[in-house]
Amino acid sequence: MDAKTFLCCIEAIKSSDIAVQEDAANAVAALTEKHWLPQILHHLDDPNPLVRRVMLWTLRNYIGQISYPQFLAYLHDPDMAVREAALLLFMEGGSPACDALVAAVSSEEEELRFSAVQALGQFRTPEAIVPLMHAAGAKNPDIREVAVLSLGVYADACVVPQLLAALADEPQIRLAALEGLRGRELSPEDLVKISGCLYDAEYPEIRAAAVAVLGPLVPEEIAADASSQVRRAVASAAASPELLAHLCTDADASVRMAAAEAIGKQGYIMEDVLLPLFSDAVPGVRRAAVTALASSRRPDVVAALINCLHDPKPGIQAAAATALGEIGGDEVIAALTEASKSGNAILRGIMKNALNAALKK
Repeated sequence: MDAKTFLCCIEAIKSSDIAVQEDAANAVAALTEKHWLPQILHHLDDPNPLVRRVMLWTLRNYIGQISYPQFLAYLHDPDMAVREAALLLFMEGGSPACDALVAAVSSEEEELRFSAVQALGQFRTPEAIVPLMHAAGAKNPDIREVAVLSLGVYADACVVPQLLAALADEPQIRLAALEGLRGRELSPEDLVKISGCLYDAEYPEIRAAAVAVLGPLVPEEIAADASSQVRRAVASAAASPELLAHLCTDADASVRMAAAEAIGKQGYIMEDVLLPLFSDAVPGVRRAAVTALASSRRPDVVAALINCLHDPKPGIQAAAATALGEIGGDEVIAALTEASKSGNAILRGIMKNALNAALKK
């Protein structure tokens, strides 16, 4: 490629013809010779966002030859695709790129600080933890929020105190902290601090997030929360068969569905609790109940699963067929043989597979 062809490619990238754009972009993004670097940097200021994006893509071929601070502004470019390309450039840049971001966390330009903190959350490198902790104490709540979100991706135990401290912050920051605390090994003292969020009177989403962190340790009284969002979280986290049985009768369909799914995942065989849900008005509840009883061999359950082969929803028919295929028996084989005549080609295939499985039992 010569200089004239390069400029023609830049113009072609601005074309309204997608095929022309793609060919030109691919040609530029394949450049690796050092003498093209000044031209690539020059066109980073092009008003067309696609040109800026292609230049950032191309700069990935010049890692080791570029200075990353000059690209920080593109992390908060008005165009989302340009921001994504800039983030990828930094993520592939190793220590020099990370160093530039760490330095930017102390910038007086808040937009730049926000972008740097957000990007560091993608790096998952130990060098980012201390600057992110500092950013979690920023005056700007948006920066604090993204810092806490970024800290949440680090498994290091040293971030836990910072996440716990954020539980006293604004609502969106408390939510970010709770998300970051999920799945961690926490001390009894830590759990007590998180438990306080279960009683946040104003924000049910915070109560639900606390339930997700605490899991089976959540007091059963929380299952009576006025918010279906919280009760649904309890259903997903509960380990008590009695509590799950109670939540299967909840007035909210999403809670019933979550309880049925939890019963299935935990391997409880609770036929008397789940069978009534086979006739639930909400398809998602019916499907969850059918799936949860897939391992039952009780005659009334088998009969109910056969009846589900005629459910108006194909997904429930498929779930019932899969369950029946694992059960087998003459009655099941007869039902699946008839069901395999379905006019729905996808369902017909599922029914035939289930029938073949039943025949091997």
